Amino acid sequence: MKNKVVFITGGARGLGAGLAQRVVSAGGQVFVVDLNERDVFTQTEALGANAAGCVANVCSLGDIELAMEACAARFGRIDVVVANAGILRMGSIESMNPADFKAVLDVNVNGVFNTIRAAIPYLRDTQGYLQVVSSLAAAIHTPLMAHYAASKAAVEALADVARQELAVDGIAVGCVHPTFTNTAMIKEVDAGVLWGGHKGAFAAVEPEQVIDAMFKGIRKRQRKIIAPKQIAPLILAPGLFHWAAEQISRLHGSDAAFKAFQREERKTSRKTKQPA
Repeated sequence: MKNKVVFITGGARGLGAGLAQRVVSAGGQVFVVDLNERDVFTQTEALGANAAGCVANVCSLGDIELAMEACAARFGRIDVVVANAGILRMGSIESMNPADFKAVLDVNVNGVFNTIRAAIPYLRDTQGYLQVVSSLAAAIHTPLMAHYAASKAAVEALADVARQELAVDGIAVGCVHPTFTNTAMIKEVDAGVLWGGHKGAFAAVEPEQVIDAMFKGIRKRQRKIIAPKQIAPLILAPGLFHWAAEQISRLHGSDAAFKAFQREERKTSRKTKQPA
């Protein structure tokens, strides 16, 4: 991690803040993005000269593009992007506020899409690593969390597609699947009423356990990051079918087809950018 530049959304608190601390402690440099200006300032001040950051809304592609420009200007490049920002609401499908459903999908899905989209040019230059944060909720769908489960399943799908599309540029993609974790976000919505009594594989874990797994995932450019390991069968069983589908598609020429499509896209893009 020494001298690696890591860009983290939702990096001013929770798992993102803990990961930023680990990166700096290992000799890396971090750029944290969050909505709360005070949190961003407090976090970067605490981390010192190897940290910088700005306020940005992941729901805005323009915001994230500007944030990545600022990161590259400050540190010279971007080696790792962590799409960590997310929100949680609780409520039944019948009674939840539709605005809550929209908000969760907007931050958790559109925010990850925007982060991936903005990251590609920078990670292509460094043949870097993209890490997106999904959840056990992508595989195990519990009551009162329809919006969250749907969003995290979508995040896993985005990671699976991005992995195939970006492999041609030497970019590795990892997807994080933590179980219920004792972060401020969980406590703020009192999700313990649903998860707090579980034991064994479904027991809550402390943030440090997930942060350790995320940090290891970055260092090893891992495809799947699962915390704790006991939940691995729940995550990997469906994923085996995804992996098989990826291999089959490659045998049938999907990589070559994608490269050809990508070349045509770039030609079209250049033409549209030419002055009239």
